[in-house]
Amino acid sequence: MTHELPIDRFGAKMQITPQGVALARTVQALGQSFLINLQSGTSFVRVYAITKDVYFKWANSDEDYCKADNFDEVIPAGNYIDFGVPYQTDGVRFSRMTFVGRESGATVIVIEK
Repeated sequence: MTHELPIDRFGAKMQITPQGVALARTVQALGQSFLINLQSGTSFVRVYAITKDVYFKWANSDEDYCKADNFDEVIPAGNYIDFGVPYQTDGVRFSRMTFVGRESGATVIVIEK
């Protein structure tokens, strides 16, 4: 599987694995939609779908839940995808991500850099 490099807000490709230690690591078995508040310095995330496909959505508020009919990306089971944290229309980076498994029993790992 070929992975595209994340692109920053200026359209430039970003380094695939930023240097430095992780700002946060989250491992979560998914039932209902799960919310992560990103660390203030997070500009890059690596998302792993361990056992089953995982949907995710960039979020602005606690009520902006990811659902099977309302998501931004899907990570296929057994894969990871790297994302640059996008900017909202007001120029501020998104500060939250929400996840839900496509089927019950999905597990997600998120590493923030």
